[in-house]
Amino acid sequence: LLGLALALASLLPTAGARRSQDLHCGACRALVDELEWEISQVDPRKTIQMGSFRINPDGSQSVVEVPYARSEAHLTELLERVCEKMKEYGEKVDPATHRKSYVRVISHDGTKMDLSGVKFDGDVTSSLKFACESIAEEYEDELIEFLSHEAENVKDRLCSKRT
Repeated sequence: LLGLALALASLLPTAGARRSQDLHCGACRALVDELEWEISQVDPRKTIQMGSFRINPDGSQSVVEVPYARSEAHLTELLERVCEKMKEYGEKVDPATHRKSYVRVISHDGTKMDLSGVKFDGDVTSSLKFACESIAEEYEDELIEFLSHEAENVKDRLCSKRT
């Protein structure tokens, strides 16, 4: 009996670590999805002035207009509130691998979604929101760097390689 208890105890940290890894990875992917969706909703013609507002000795200014959607100001604003969207996600467990993934349970456009096998409760959303906030805070500079340019595979580059 003691041997069985020790064997089970040795498995617990592994299951907890995988759950934590699944949660962290899922939160990162959901965070990037939400940021990319928010960016796509901004009018591409909208711009913001960036640069120095100081007057140079020759009387000119170093101010340029950049697209607002991918500006540092807009991305910083998004990062402050994007993790609130985690309440629109649920947890789905793969029956074969028992790995957890996180999917939207409320669509952006109101279309009906297949929610079979999706667990949606306060524990899931609060854990996902906490993980999202941790990633957004720790990797703010990387997120802004990747998203300020229309980079390919941001999810893979950021969530699989950096975080």
